[in-house]
Order: sequence, then structure tokens, then C-alpha cells
Amino acid sequence: MLFRSPVVMPLVRRLPALILVMTALCTAMGVLSLVGASRDDKAIQAHSAVATATVLPGSNFSRTLVRFTTQGGDTLIPEKGVFYPRGLKPGQIVRVEYDTARPDRVRVLGRDASVGYLPIGLMLVGLWVVALPVAFMLRGRQLRRLEAERLAAMVAQ
Repeated sequence: MLFRSPVVMPLVRRLPALILVMTALCTAMGVLSLVGASRDDKAIQAHSAVATATVLPGSNFSRTLVRFTTQGGDTLIPEKGVFYPRGLKPGQIVRVEYDTARPDRVRVLGRDASVGYLPIGLMLVGLWVVALPVAFMLRGRQLRRLEAERLAAMVAQ
């Protein structure tokens, strides 16, 4: 049987803890992404400039490319794309706010890290709502199995 193999059994025994550790890691990633977005927003606010940008074709789920001209007259296409791009379509003209110290740090004007609080918060709450009961159910099953084995050993004596 697959679950009785010497390689799989240690993982099965630790499955409740692994579920909780993975959930905690996902939580840390979500919180750190919000912290990073807030830090980027503060940097943009510290050296802020506004420009008109064109959303470029070739944008995908992971990044939305824009082209804009800085106050110094340089035309830029930030490699990482624009922050908070939800709803942007290629060819669309939008106002962007960028960091004059690092012009590749760009966000759509009027949007900030707060747009991520609700979706990331709901995702993390949902993750914990699923992970905790599953981990406790698996741990309870393990404890009942261990207790049954212990009682069987006592009866066999």
C-alpha cells in the first residue's frame, strides 16, 4: 500500500503540521506583498510626478506595460509594468504617478496599496478557514488511530 511506504509515512504523519506551515507561509507572503506595495507607494509619494501614459499591447496577467514621458523628456516603458493596473486595456490612455528618483516605479494615478487589502485579506481568511479544520481533522484522525493501536496492544498483552 502506498501510504505504508517508508518514504510517504513520515510525510503523512506530519501532514497537519505541513498544512499549517504552508498556510502560515502563504499568509506571510500576502502580508509582505502588502507591505512592499505600501513602501513603493511611500517612495512614489516622496518624489511624485504625474504623466499621461499609453497602455501597450503585449501586456499580460503578470504585468501591464505602459509608455509615458517624464518631466525631463525621457520616454519610458517600465520593465515591471505599472502598479494597480486592474481594468486597463491596450491602447487606453491613463494618468500615472511615478517616482522621479526611480521613474520605473509607476502606479495608476489615484490607486494605491489599499486596493489589495480586501482581496488579499479575503484570500488569507479563506485559506485559514479551510486549512485549520482540515489540519485539526487530520490530527484528530491520527490521534484516534494511535489510541486504537495502543488499546489493541494493551488487549493483546
